[in-house]
Amino acid sequence: MIDFLPEQVRTLNELETATFNFILSNLSSIDKMSVRQLAQAVHVSTATVMRMTRKLGFEGWVELKYYLKNQNQLTEIPVNYYENLLQLDLFLRKITSKEAGRKLEEAVKLIREARYIIFIGVGSSGALAEYGARYFTNIGLESYAISDPYQAVKGKGAPDVLSIVLSASGETDKIIERVVKLREEAPAKIISITNHPETTLSKLSNINLTYGFQTEYSAYDPLENLTSQLPVIAFIEILAHQAMEKDDKCN
Repeated sequence: MIDFLPEQVRTLNELETATFNFILSNLSSIDKMSVRQLAQAVHVSTATVMRMTRKLGFEGWVELKYYLKNQNQLTEIPVNYYENLLQLDLFLRKITSKEAGRKLEEAVKLIREARYIIFIGVGSSGALAEYGARYFTNIGLESYAISDPYQAVKGKGAPDVLSIVLSASGETDKIIERVVKLREEAPAKIISITNHPETTLSKLSNINLTYGFQTEYSAYDPLENLTSQLPVIAFIEILAHQAMEKDDKCN
C-alpha cells in the first residue's frame, strides 16, 4: 500500500497539494506521463512538480513514478480518504488568510455581543447544530440548538440574540424559510456556514463563512449530501475559542 508520511504531506503548499491530489486520483495513468505532461494536466509549473516530489522524499518525478508503479496494492488506496484530508488541509490554510481572518473577526465580534446564541440546522446540519450549541455552552457561551424548522425561537427579535445557521447547500427550503422569518425582525443577526458563498442563505446573512469542499452525494440515495462536515466543526471550535480568548483579554 502506498504510504506517505503526514508530516511530508503537510509541507506541501496549495499548488503542490493539488498536484499530489491529482496523482492519487489518477494512479492508473500517471506512470505514462512526463513531468511536463503532469504539470500541464494540473495547470502548474514543472518546478512545482519537482518541489512536491522532493518534499515527499524523492529525488524527482521519475523516482516517484517508479515508487508508485512498484507498489503491490495500488487498488487499495483510500482515494476519498486522501481527498478529504487534502481538502481539509487546504481549508485550514485558507482560513489563515487576511480575508478569512477578517470575516472570523467580524463573526467573533457578533458572538461576543450576543446574550445567547441559537444554532439552526436540519438533517446532518441539525446534528452539527446540537454539537455547536453544546460546545459553545461548555466553553461558557450560552447557546441552544434548533433542529426542528417549526420550533419557536426563544427571544425572537431581540437585538442581543445571534443565530448561527448551518447548511452545506445553503438552499434548504426549510432553512431559508426560517431565516426569512428571522430577517423580518429588524435587528436580526445571522452568521451562516455553507459550502459555497453564492447561495440564498449566504445572501440573507450578516456574515457568511464558507469552506469550498467538493460536493459529494450518496450512491445509495442521490438526494443525500455526503460532503465532509469537518470544516463546520473546525469553524465552530475556532469561533468559540476566539470569542472566549477575547473575553479573557478584556477582563
